[in-house]
Amino acid sequence: MPEVRAIWELTRGEHGLMYGAGVLVGILVGGGDFGITAVLGFFTAFFIQAGTFALNDYCDVETDIANNRLDRPLVRGALTKEFAFIIACVSTALGILCSVVLTMLHGGLTLFLVALLLAALGILYDIRMKELFALGNLYIAFTMAVPFIYGGLIAGDIGGGLLILSLIALFAGLGREVMKDIADMRGDEIRDVRSIARVYGIEKAKEVVTASYSLAVGLSVVPFFLHSTPYYHNPLFITMVGGTDIIFAHTLYGLWKRHVNYEQLRKETLVAIAIGLLAFICGFYLP
Repeated sequence: MPEVRAIWELTRGEHGLMYGAGVLVGILVGGGDFGITAVLGFFTAFFIQAGTFALNDYCDVETDIANNRLDRPLVRGALTKEFAFIIACVSTALGILCSVVLTMLHGGLTLFLVALLLAALGILYDIRMKELFALGNLYIAFTMAVPFIYGGLIAGDIGGGLLILSLIALFAGLGREVMKDIADMRGDEIRDVRSIARVYGIEKAKEVVTASYSLAVGLSVVPFFLHSTPYYHNPLFITMVGGTDIIFAHTLYGLWKRHVNYEQLRKETLVAIAIGLLAFICGFYLP
């Protein structure tokens, strides 16, 4: 069904699954159980990010046309702007609703307030924040880290392992976004987005990407040496993390080649992040 595929592309469904998986990993590492609260936590993250991505395409359609982003359904006419706006509103509302039910079951207001904050920041990012120097990059990096913390809040424990995992996601997310800015420089001129690539040049932006991915790779092996985590001297965990790190290394190699396929490199990093998530899940159950 073409429309279903277009909606999936509009909301970046694969990203939503990873954000939701991040919440589940946070619950797992935090010592929680996979019950109804885990399901609600998953869909809180999934729908809020879906709404943010849909609104992003609604706001950026002219920029995406300039960048020839045929992977965007609005650019190729698979969906209308009006429909994208409706999807953004409905998805965000569903995410907030899930957080309300989750809060009622869990108690306290923290989970609801965090979800509300993320939804509000997502709207601000789409409308204005991405145009401000590096702030948009930091926001996206933050959204990749916070699902793990959110899962820890649901489980009731945010330990050292979760904090390290969140930092890995933060640096990996920052690298992906700065790399995307390099690819989107032409379109960013339309909205006068003050990205690192536009302000300081492509070479400096590549240095930021390299530093970010290197920090993520370095931190990824830390749980293997921590007694307080289930990943301590866990061979399965370090093997899967090693696979993730190899992909990141290949991405960095491709980044500094003369002819760079940024879209392909971003897909590589998405695969790397997915394997990294599986490493933390499988390493927990199979010590």
